[in-house]
Amino acid sequence: MEPSRERFERYLKSRGSRLGSAIHDLWESRDASAWAQDPYFFIRLGEVAGGLGQSMFAHDVLGEGLRIFPGHVRLTQLFSLQLIACGFLLTARDLLTQLMNDGHFDEETLGILGRVYKEMWLIEGGGGSDHPHLARSRELYVGAFRRSRGSYSGINAASLSLIMGDRGVSEGLAREVIRICLESWKDPARRDYWLLATLAEGFLLLGRQDKARKYCGFARDHADRSWSALASTRRQFTLLSRYTVVDPAVLEALKIPPVVAFSGHRIDGPDQQPSHFPAAAADAVKRSVAAALERLGARIGYASAACGGDVIFHECLQELGGESNVILPFDQDDFMKISVNAAGEDWTRRALKVLDQGTVVEQATPGGYRGEDLLFSYANRLIVGKTILRSRFLETEPLLLAVWDGERNGKPGGTAECVSLWEATRFPSIVIDPATAEVIERHGAPYRVRAAAPAPRGRSAAPRQRVMAILFADLVGFSRLGEDQVPAYVGSFLSELARTVRRGSRPQYRNTWGDAICLVFDDALRAAECAIRMRDLVRHTDWEHRGLPRGLTMRVGLHAGPVYPFREPLLDRQNFFGFHMNQAARIEPVTRPGNVYASEAFASMLLADRRNAFDCRYVGVIVLPKDFGSYPIYHLKRKSEVG
Repeated sequence: MEPSRERFERYLKSRGSRLGSAIHDLWESRDASAWAQDPYFFIRLGEVAGGLGQSMFAHDVLGEGLRIFPGHVRLTQLFSLQLIACGFLLTARDLLTQLMNDGHFDEETLGILGRVYKEMWLIEGGGGSDHPHLARSRELYVGAFRRSRGSYSGINAASLSLIMGDRGVSEGLAREVIRICLESWKDPARRDYWLLATLAEGFLLLGRQDKARKYCGFARDHADRSWSALASTRRQFTLLSRYTVVDPAVLEALKIPPVVAFSGHRIDGPDQQPSHFPAAAADAVKRSVAAALERLGARIGYASAACGGDVIFHECLQELGGESNVILPFDQDDFMKISVNAAGEDWTRRALKVLDQGTVVEQATPGGYRGEDLLFSYANRLIVGKTILRSRFLETEPLLLAVWDGERNGKPGGTAECVSLWEATRFPSIVIDPATAEVIERHGAPYRVRAAAPAPRGRSAAPRQRVMAILFADLVGFSRLGEDQVPAYVGSFLSELARTVRRGSRPQYRNTWGDAICLVFDDALRAAECAIRMRDLVRHTDWEHRGLPRGLTMRVGLHAGPVYPFREPLLDRQNFFGFHMNQAARIEPVTRPGNVYASEAFASMLLADRRNAFDCRYVGVIVLPKDFGSYPIYHLKRKSEVG
């Protein structure tokens, strides 16, 4: 029988342009017992996912591998790279320092640790060339280069030397690295993206802009949609432009296509008036959508899957071999009945094919439609937020592509609403007129907008549910309180906490029982601000001095979603109920003490708010307690915090 490793590689090679979705299928169908015998499978899948820019997925794969093979050098190195991408610098530093303590002084370990200190400098150093984190980073890179003569460590040592003002050292190292790279290029097996990108950086440090442009072009040709690699190089060159001249054409050669959010009208039903998307225009609109994606070079998109615009967008993306992310507002059976089937068998078949071939198909809220148009609105907000979230990982710009007739009708969950949500972000967008397939681009200028039509009769414009931001918190160490400490807990801790909550926007709902706290806000940013204030209060107060246990700390979990506001009969006050309240409650117990964790829905909505001043970094997919499923979780902190 063919060895398992060979079968694995044959499968990856056979997927071609479908690799982005195939790796998820491979992970879900893996033979856990076989994988537990060989770390190779975790390593290769993590490498492929990371190379495709799927940092979140790579983090989960490599983290699971390291759990099974603790201390494995290559798994630790790769996992540390994903920790860096997700903002967990201190955890990466500790893992790599342990490798060094165990005697591993190879270029990869020293180089990745050098990157950790470089990232810490970028956050804390304010660009200063005399910061200790910068000096430590260069020391590690120089040490790695002297030991290995590796181009990776050498070019970083050269660039950091330039930043520190040691131009002579920088140029000397750059020349050494260029010689090493040109010698390596003679071996066809070593000709890859990173070799070309390193040559480009070396010539840039020597002031050879022409050569830098040339090798950037070669590197892009070899990138093969490795967006994370391009993002890394572009970020490095943007940093260098603060300390030396960098030709704009060099950065342009490394430009990453936008991540695209899509919204579009459903295809008109028979005798529909007024018309929004005539069936006769579908083919022309598809050509315009395909042309827009091709011109942008876009290969990553987020949209629902309704008949008409949504299906056309996913078809175009999938035909280009792109990453097609589908967000359904509720369960698929109801969605097909409400948003697809009425258009006929052909659109039903096309929608099912799109769902089958989607890279990720996600249901925003469990259960069916229940007459709640707000569920469509919630899905719109997730599409917008997830697009922005993903673009941040790839350090590129998000963009909205819409098939929209320009009519603002006030209908919840429709295309007009999604366009309005996007306008608030001030990111660029492209609109295709569904009647003519004409393309209208917007970069800050207003759209041509038709007069608003009256809302349809018999359909409430104010759905029963409301999208709210939900905070659950828990005092870690409460069980250690003695009976004589209860008065201090109420009089000191809860009193200080109440003052902290009141300093910001007041929540719509407050409750506490024992050591548990629940707050509900009408805005994700207000919830985030409150969560960080609560965290800081507990972190920076000497509770022992106030008669409470030493080391008292708090966990805070955040989520956002549609909930039911009701007047609670027993207590005669407003309360909130529903699935998303329960999901929020399940996030808090898995939060690392002293920190604030948030669901992906919350992170998406927060980052879509241009007032936001917080950072959301991916933690991983966490299995929530009480059989409540698995969800991507993010670490919320200030942008100035190392984490």
